[in-house]
Amino acid sequence: MMRIPPYYRRPGWQRFFAGMVIGMLIGWFFFIYQFGIVQEKLVNEIKKQEVTIKDQKDTIDILRSDQDELNKENQKKLTIQEVKIYFKNDKDLKLSELSIHELRSAVENELKAVKNKNIETVANTKELLFQTLENTTYEINDKRYQVTVKELYLFTTLEVFVEIRLAQ
Repeated sequence: MMRIPPYYRRPGWQRFFAGMVIGMLIGWFFFIYQFGIVQEKLVNEIKKQEVTIKDQKDTIDILRSDQDELNKENQKKLTIQEVKIYFKNDKDLKLSELSIHELRSAVENELKAVKNKNIETVANTKELLFQTLENTTYEINDKRYQVTVKELYLFTTLEVFVEIRLAQ
């Protein structure tokens, strides 16, 4: 039979084992303390995130209801969302793509005031739009151009078909 040596009777070994037990207890309490601090921080962070999520969900619900109301209202009063310009004779004049793009931008710039306007209002003032476009001289690459409105289509997209001519 094997016996365990009688180290428990010597004072040096008793202090060593007592120190190990006390060290383990201190280490355990330190671990529990640190674990508690970390868990408390995580719980606080989760609570803050839950509050933030709830606030954002409420905001989303409010914005959705507002958007639904605006959509219903906009269906009653449609507005112009986009302006598109088409040239009927750009191939005949043999203009470069850059010149066409600059001219299109200039004409769209003239019409930017009608964006987000009620379609009915724009339809009532289409003669003014025609005059504005036809009386404006556009200078592109040291050449002066004027446009003549041939067709106009009104819906959420304003489509204007124009002919380009050299200005006198």
